[in-house]
Amino acid sequence: MTSTPETASGAILLVHGAWVGEWCWEPLKRALHDSRHHVHGVGTVPTVHAVSLTGHGARAAESGPHITLDTHADDVTAAIEHHDLHDVTLVGHSYGGRVITRAWRRVADRVGALVYVDAHAPIGPGTRTDRAADCQAEAEMVPFRDFHPTADLLGGEEAVDAFYAGLMPQSARTLHAPFFEALPDDLPRTYVAATAEPDRRFRPYAAAAAADTRWHYVELDATHWLILTHAEAVARIVLEAGATRWRSS
Repeated sequence: MTSTPETASGAILLVHGAWVGEWCWEPLKRALHDSRHHVHGVGTVPTVHAVSLTGHGARAAESGPHITLDTHADDVTAAIEHHDLHDVTLVGHSYGGRVITRAWRRVADRVGALVYVDAHAPIGPGTRTDRAADCQAEAEMVPFRDFHPTADLLGGEEAVDAFYAGLMPQSARTLHAPFFEALPDDLPRTYVAATAEPDRRFRPYAAAAAADTRWHYVELDATHWLILTHAEAVARIVLEAGATRWRSS
């Protein structure tokens, strides 16, 4: 039976990266609402949720070295089950790609598509940064060291200050855990590569996705913080990822 846009547009669940929190998705959440009419066939507002991963954002008080990748995968599955979400488009940015890769199989009957936004993805050789020295010095908590945003990028010093105020150290156990898991061929997946400032950690995933016909590959002339600076473009890609499912059915 052919699905209708009302049932197949589904929900969107946003999973943030390391150090940040659910607050980093606010520009994209606004853009998803504003962009829905520009995507052919999508005329309703999809249900959008941004997960607060344990130890970050609204759950910063729970931070600690006990947190694992499985903890964060559990956060995703719990959000899907708590809100009774179906036909979900799971969106992971940066480290969030590890989380959605680990989480999707636990609720596979509720997941319709995966979107990796300049993220670690289950394709290609992958990479892993050795942070052993950081972990020892920080009691197994890794401080924020990468992808420092500038005032020009975020639109002013106040925005930069707010960004840093929201950061939390990341449990090393989340970053060092294996996450690679092959996706089924029929599961729609999209990779969004930031090309203005390509990082060695994400280039292998982007290159592999670009060369694999099972992936929908998109490039944006943006830095790693494209979810903040290019929210409208990312929103349209996310909406298209969900809409494609019923268009092709």
